[in-house]
Amino acid sequence: MEKFGLLGKSSLFASAFLWGIGFVAVEGALLAGWNPMLLLAVRGFMGGALLLAFSYKRKFWKNKLLLKDSLIAGVYLSAAFVAQTYGQSLSGPANAAFITALYVIFTPFIYALKERKMVSGIVLVAAFASFVGVALISVRGSLSWQWGDFLLVVCAVLFAIHILKLEKMGHHDDALSITTIQLFVMGVLCVLFVPFLNVNVPSIGWGYVAYCGLVSSGIAFFLQTFGQKHVPSSAASIILTFEAIFGALGAVIFYRELFSLQMFFGGLLLVGSVFFLELVPKSVKIPTIS
Repeated sequence: MEKFGLLGKSSLFASAFLWGIGFVAVEGALLAGWNPMLLLAVRGFMGGALLLAFSYKRKFWKNKLLLKDSLIAGVYLSAAFVAQTYGQSLSGPANAAFITALYVIFTPFIYALKERKMVSGIVLVAAFASFVGVALISVRGSLSWQWGDFLLVVCAVLFAIHILKLEKMGHHDDALSITTIQLFVMGVLCVLFVPFLNVNVPSIGWGYVAYCGLVSSGIAFFLQTFGQKHVPSSAASIILTFEAIFGALGAVIFYRELFSLQMFFGGLLLVGSVFFLELVPKSVKIPTIS
């Protein structure tokens, strides 16, 4: 059991790393001229096709309830990725990596609102710390709010809603098929908008796109699924939070993105608030997808 526990944690760290570098890959594709909607369409079809090679034996298309739930979850996932990718195009990969992590804070708030329950004091403390962190990251120079950062906050809210939807779908016990369907939904929904955007398929940047589709949406998902089978959800959530750290470091290393002391403290507060929230699972119940 200890062997599988260590292997599971290693898989989760690898997954967080691959997702973090995914922010770098998205930035590379955007700089190569890829329109966010076109990028997401190709990413969805690539990732979906890869996972379909492993999930088709499960014949998930015969389960109408799973199809229905997965289609709805796919819409939420698509909206979250659209907000994230457009937000990153305006704000940068470091901000995208940090602010997206807010979904961990928003999830218990939305859950409490839905269930008409009081929000725990621990959640309030974490929320306040994360709010200050986002402010330090987003506000530069004059006290002005960045439009891209606003989209990233919307993205975090949508990811929180998506997580709650997946939590309700736990009875299906088929994460692979559910993810396959969701990726194809994203591909279809995004490609429908492409003709109205008057964009062309760039001849460069395909390596970045392939990474987003095959590695971020394929391999990283396999690693996460395996890891969460052998690691408690509270510990898994903490490990996966390193996605934000890897993403920010990747932005600094690969794109020489300026990383001021203000951004450092903002990121520290934001990631610290997530750690604080996840380290007290007995005090606050947060739905998970494990």
